[in-house]
Formats: sequence, C-alpha cells, structure tokens
Amino acid sequence: MEESRMTEMKFEQIEKRLRPRIMQMGREFFGSETEAEEIMQETWLRAWNVRDRVELTDAYILRIARNCCVSMWRGQRTVMELAKEERAVVTEATPQEEIEERENSEWLQSRLQRLPKAEREVWVLFYDEGMTVDEIAEARGLTVGTVRKNISNVRNALRKDLRRRFFNMRHLIVFTAIALVTGLAVASIVSPTGIVRNAVERMLGIPKDTTIYDTPEVMASYHGDVEALYRHIAYELHYPESAIADSVQGRVIISFVVEKDGRLTNFKVLHSPDDRLSNEAIRVVRLTEPWIPAKNKGKDVRSRFCMPVVYRLK
Repeated sequence: MEESRMTEMKFEQIEKRLRPRIMQMGREFFGSETEAEEIMQETWLRAWNVRDRVELTDAYILRIARNCCVSMWRGQRTVMELAKEERAVVTEATPQEEIEERENSEWLQSRLQRLPKAEREVWVLFYDEGMTVDEIAEARGLTVGTVRKNISNVRNALRKDLRRRFFNMRHLIVFTAIALVTGLAVASIVSPTGIVRNAVERMLGIPKDTTIYDTPEVMASYHGDVEALYRHIAYELHYPESAIADSVQGRVIISFVVEKDGRLTNFKVLHSPDDRLSNEAIRVVRLTEPWIPAKNKGKDVRSRFCMPVVYRLK
C-alpha cells in the first residue's frame, strides 16, 4: 500500500514538472488551448497505464505526448475514464491502440528524416528532449525567433502530410466500398438463383421477404413443362412392395414451398390413402429440385405448390 502511495506521489511530481512543456507542445502543434489541454490529459492517462512496465523518463513522456498529437489528427482519440473513488484507475490501451501508436511513431520518424537538418534538430530538441525555445536558442546559437520559425515550419509540414495521408486513405476506403456494393448489385441482377441478391440484401440491411405466396404473378415451375415433370416422377417412382401386397392404391396430394433459390421445403401431405405412398411421393418430388422460383413484381418470391401423385395397381 505504501509502495503504491509513493508511486502515485512520484507520478504527481513528474506531472507537475512536465505539464507546462506538454501544454506548450499542444499549443504549438494545434494552436488551441482546448486541444492542448486534451493532449495533456491524454498523455498522462497513457503514461499512467504503462508506469509499471517502463521507466517514465521526461523524454518518454514527451514522446507519448507527441504520439497523442498525431493520433488526434487522425481522429482516433482513446476514450478513458477515471473512476471517481480511485484517482488512477483507467482502461488499459488495447493491442490495436498500441499498434496504431507504434505506426504513428514510425510514420513521424520517416517524415522527420525528409526535413532539412537544421529544422529536424530543433524539432527533436523541442519535442523529444523537452527543451524550451530559449534553451534551444542558447544551445544552438540561434535567435529565439529562428527556433520558433523552425518549429512552426516542421509543424506545418507534418500537418500537411497528415491531411494528405488520411485524406487519401479515406477516399480509397470510400471508393472500395462503392465498387464492392456496385459489383454485388450487378451480380444480384444477373444471378439466376437470387443467392447473390439475398447476400446483398442482408449486407445492406434490407428486410427479407419471407411471405409465402399462394397465387404469385408468375407461378413456380419445373425446368421444362408439366409433362416433363410427371415423366420424371413416373420414372423415379417406386411402388412400395408392402403397399402392393396390401392392395393400397389411390391419389396422394402433397404441398410444398418453392424457395427463392429453387429449393423445395415445407412438405405437407394434404391427402393420402397410406403413409407409405405419401412418403415415396415426397421422396420422388424432392429429386426434381431446383425449380424455377415464382415471381412477384419482378422479384423471386417464395410460393406454395400443390400436386397430385396417383398410384394404381395393374
């Protein structure tokens, strides 16, 4: 408990010492007191999360602040909440956030290497080493105005690169999404089974029409004609031997649903002299799928179909 208390006290001392520098960094980067305060708060939240894993040196904390500036430009601000009863309980950074922070740092370093050496050195002293403008001017033998100008030039260059980087990325994402939706829409139109159309409707959140139509505008049909359907049934139908032995014959009437993709489901026996005959009739009719689905207002729909199967003993 005492060790935890000492850690908190030490953290408060570091926070008090570096607060002016981080606020100055935020003001220099964004030109806004509000955003500078946001950067300051986010920096200390992230620093507290890693306090048990790394040594919180001034340079490390200032590097966190710099990464926060980059993340804010991306519009990806990590939301963390301080519990009222416990001053330092926060949500730890997710693996994705840590990856993004590392990518931000690598991207920033690559851009800094492209800058003029004099400007880059001033920037490093100001943001990485935490030196003030006056300290840099004295150490480098420059005027305060020159130091401020170098910092401003680097900041403006990074802002421009950041806007270009994520502006182009957003446009790429939008273009890809439009191309995908357009491609799926075209595929749904030309798809004979409606499978692609159903996938598009699910993706776009279009309510699925589950209505079963008894009298659609265009009836479902077997590939060919009615005569071809009954020829197929006659060829595949096997009169159950036990039913022959019992002299069972007659008409079986079954109903089923022709789905949008041509499958046959929801079989029901409406009339049958014997279960053996109706079971065989259903088996044979299943062999005829897929069918051509019914249509209503130009779209494939589910429909109910009834058909008789006649058994006669010779």
